[in-house]
Amino acid sequence: MKITVLGATGLFGARICRLLARDPEMAITAVARDRTKLEALSRELGVTIVSLDLTGDWREALRATEPDLVIHTVGPFQSRDYAVAEACIAMGVHYIDLADARDFVVGIGALDDKARAAGVLVTSGASSVPALSSAVVDHLRGGLAEIEAIDIAITPGNRAPRGHATVASILSYVGHPLRWWRGGRWQEIAGWHDLHRRQLPTLGRRWFSACDVPDLEVFPQHYKVRERVLFHAGLELPLLHLGLWLLSWPVRWGWLRSLAPAVGPIVWFADRVRSFGTDRGGMAVDVAGRLADGRAVIRRWRLIADAADGPQVPTFAAVALARGLARGAVTQRGARPCVGLLSLDDILAVAEGFAIRTSVDEVGSVYESVCGRDACAVLPDPIRSLHDNVSRARWSGRADIVGAANPLAFIAARFVGIPRAARDVDVTVEFEARDGVERWQRSFAGRPFVSLQHAGEGRDSGTVIERFGALAFALRNTLDGEGLSQEIAAAYVLGVRLPRILWPRVHARERIDAQGCFTFDVAIALPLIGRLVAYNGWLMPTSLAARG
Repeated sequence: MKITVLGATGLFGARICRLLARDPEMAITAVARDRTKLEALSRELGVTIVSLDLTGDWREALRATEPDLVIHTVGPFQSRDYAVAEACIAMGVHYIDLADARDFVVGIGALDDKARAAGVLVTSGASSVPALSSAVVDHLRGGLAEIEAIDIAITPGNRAPRGHATVASILSYVGHPLRWWRGGRWQEIAGWHDLHRRQLPTLGRRWFSACDVPDLEVFPQHYKVRERVLFHAGLELPLLHLGLWLLSWPVRWGWLRSLAPAVGPIVWFADRVRSFGTDRGGMAVDVAGRLADGRAVIRRWRLIADAADGPQVPTFAAVALARGLARGAVTQRGARPCVGLLSLDDILAVAEGFAIRTSVDEVGSVYESVCGRDACAVLPDPIRSLHDNVSRARWSGRADIVGAANPLAFIAARFVGIPRAARDVDVTVEFEARDGVERWQRSFAGRPFVSLQHAGEGRDSGTVIERFGALAFALRNTLDGEGLSQEIAAAYVLGVRLPRILWPRVHARERIDAQGCFTFDVAIALPLIGRLVAYNGWLMPTSLAARG
């Protein structure tokens, strides 16, 4: 197969040439502007080279290389049109690109009729997204009756090379509104916002922010995702990640149209701090859903790249597609985003020889992870259902609240955000599970009260950690056929473990009333200060509560 690689001396184009040159069935023509770099690539790989300006009449430019397949790596694709793809269709040759631009990848389908008539494959996004990410989702979703959530995150090592086009691609949406599927509906989030930290194996905790990628548009419908499809990226150095987050605000406020014109200075600064951090990056894909028996699970896939091999990953799908086309294994024709064309095994076969490792595991909800599946199975159905959450749920009901016992306790309660005294008020609890953490937003008479829950580790193993701002409690759980009870096993302030004498008194019970409804009874008091709050009531899933 004769393959023409456009942008062959760039960050990804050169890597694709090196991978394809290993295959004796591939004849490579490397196309780029820089003749000097092309000649160096030719000496290294023995490939044919053509120096082109990459503008003007693409059909005439490509005809000179007589390709069977064109691989387009010249970004940023946010500012590209389909001239190259249309030239390939007119010539009757296959077309692959590495675009990560949402509109560009989705819009490639407009060429479908022409590509089918020409008998060629025209596909966009043969890169980490959406080609690799969709192959991972396809691998993980086996046996799931329903997909509730897809969460994807990518983080490069700081010492990894940065392509000018890649940085320009990110800057094009930083601070601008982007659409994503969350809470079962389309919502808007500002690019590089939804700032949070998460941990990947061996990489430690890094900051992550929302990115605009094709997956956000394609996956909700393609996989019929009920609750959410989210994508985040994280820079290893907090200086760079948080600095870009700060720069996003003038764009969000409308003071700047875009950060794209600043790509040169930003790349220059990032290069100055390249020696800090590591050359290790990773990718995470979580697929949450329910099995045929109704049990909620999260399938987790992790990729860790060492030895500066992270930038190889975006090239694997394009190389795998080229191999599949050359050997007749890829038979699809037409124009489409690069989703469903490759299996995960196809893509990872290209990774052989690189310092890249992957893993897959399956976990349940936070409470199932802490208490065990068998223990959770004996709980009454409504209690088990409330805690069997791996994406998002909403319950509502009524509650009575007994407030703080004295003025000092009142001040402490306000500091934590505990609700005020009230009787027979509306209560809603919204649960959102993400990256092993459940966010509980209780709302009493419209006043929110938020905590985070996750499985304890180390000396707190076997407990549920509940965080209220600077305070955190390790809660030991007792489960039986009557319900769930909790007692405190440790207390922390700003991560510092308190002596037992300073531990608050926590009483929490979940039971079923005579009507089979979920009930709760919670009391929290501080030593020497007294009761902060006590509240009790009932809850039902919102869909049931709405019916009365």
